[in-house]
Amino acid sequence: MAYQFIDTQELDGVLIITMDDPPTRNAIGDEMAEEINQEFDRLEASSDLRAVVLTGRDPSFCSGANVKRMDDANRARADEPPLPGDRTAWDVLDEEWKELGEADAASSEEIDGVRFVPLRLHRLQKPSIAAVNGYAMGLGMGIALSCDIRIASENARMSETFIRRGLIPADGSCWQLPRMIGLGNTMLLQYTGKVMDAEECLRLGIVNEVVEHGDLMEHTLGLASQIANGPTYSMALIKKLVQRSLHVDFAESLRLAGPAQSIARRTQDHKEGVRAFVEKRQPRYQGR
Repeated sequence: MAYQFIDTQELDGVLIITMDDPPTRNAIGDEMAEEINQEFDRLEASSDLRAVVLTGRDPSFCSGANVKRMDDANRARADEPPLPGDRTAWDVLDEEWKELGEADAASSEEIDGVRFVPLRLHRLQKPSIAAVNGYAMGLGMGIALSCDIRIASENARMSETFIRRGLIPADGSCWQLPRMIGLGNTMLLQYTGKVMDAEECLRLGIVNEVVEHGDLMEHTLGLASQIANGPTYSMALIKKLVQRSLHVDFAESLRLAGPAQSIARRTQDHKEGVRAFVEKRQPRYQGR
């Protein structure tokens, strides 16, 4: 299918999505978000596609949300009343949260289209890898963080740039970053909007590897192919268990792992893995 803002390819069971809007350095708007979500739908429905690589057209991974559209939106809200001066920021936010109410699960109706992309990545049951080829700014960084694995080119630059526009990171990174790099580092990056090079991202644990720019896609696709040809049903179980384990103690995580392991033992891939070991050959996994 032909798209306006992304390019797609398939290679050895891997879906490759390239954000492709050079005039905006691959800024993500509702149209691009919709196209990406359509490809995620196709990925999840396909038995042949078993992993996804997300990257951007050089020289940028994703420059974030479209700032020009922000300016248009601000002009459209010119008559909006000012914030109350007799209450603190926390007071005002608590009032807004009370109006928001409780929700069983966040959905696309509750989260606008561009901010739903990180959540969609977080919920994908097939492995995802970000090949960060250049600037990943604001929401672009949030999209990369939402992938399971991040491989960075030496040209990669990442920033929680929201604060430079007087905004907050509303892309899920307030949940992701503290778990990756700790509270102090998170607050530093989100208070300053500091632009980090690839080596600093590696030092902090934001990316898994840094490679030469010319080797980025070959290296990433090699890893993606290895993963896609593995027991991806069990990988889905791993992802769910890891996410649940973030919110429970060690003993509860072990308890939750029991049913997950019971399911894994029922997969064809488990039986194939054991049989291949006994027969001294390479296993042929099918993702089921």
